[in-house]
Amino acid sequence: MAQEKFGASERFACKVLSQNRSALRKGRPAVSFEETQLRADLRVVAQKYPAWGWRKARWHLLEQPQWDGIALNKKRVRRLWRLEGLTCKPKVRKKRRSGPGAGEQKRLKAEYPMHVVSFDFQSDTTSCGRHIRFFNVIDEYSRTALAIIPRRSFTATDVVAALEDIIAETGVTPAYVRSDNGPEFTAAALINWCATAGVNTAFIDPGSPWQNGFAESFNAQFRREQLTGEIMDTMAEAKYLADEWKEIYNHERPHGSLGGMTPFRHWDRWTAENQLAIA
Repeated sequence: MAQEKFGASERFACKVLSQNRSALRKGRPAVSFEETQLRADLRVVAQKYPAWGWRKARWHLLEQPQWDGIALNKKRVRRLWRLEGLTCKPKVRKKRRSGPGAGEQKRLKAEYPMHVVSFDFQSDTTSCGRHIRFFNVIDEYSRTALAIIPRRSFTATDVVAALEDIIAETGVTPAYVRSDNGPEFTAAALINWCATAGVNTAFIDPGSPWQNGFAESFNAQFRREQLTGEIMDTMAEAKYLADEWKEIYNHERPHGSLGGMTPFRHWDRWTAENQLAIA
């Protein structure tokens, strides 16, 4: 531009502008097909999972066959994620609690799948304003969502039925169940069932939800990634949304605490590594 405007030579124009002459002759580097495809795949992931950031998107792509053996390092994915202008919903950071009772339940740590199963209720409403409750059950070791059951109300008998369904599906009885002291969890029906089934209870201290951290974290993720962006008109829709997110959570959603693996893959890996011990 300076050459055309002032009639200067290339050498003089580059000297005045402190520009290297070789850089002036270099064209814009061609974008590889691989990078174009990666950017397209990142856009697809961001559209399908709007609550995910670039880390989860990278872990997810690493599990896809088309990216097997291809270097998807963190800096590259983060750079392209930002170039595409992709974002995710910001997380609400909660204050970490301390003091008496805050770490009481840390002494019971899950060491294998179905060692410690935690559960809790989560509330929401349908579009008509009626109350709805989700009974969420999580395996603490593998982070697997064992159940997300929506109903208008629950009794201790309903909780027992849900736990029996989980045992029938997995073929394993949990060693411990962790929950708060809600009436459904302290009723005789559930306590007697635990005693008969050989399941130990690990109740958290009253008014200490942080002691049931896995269930609380799961509830927050479920609300942030599914419930917040959906309107439920009927119980059938609530069940569909719960089942849909359970499938995504267990089979597609990578977990940072699991090294980027999904809960089901983490469980399967543990099973493969401990087959002799299980037998």
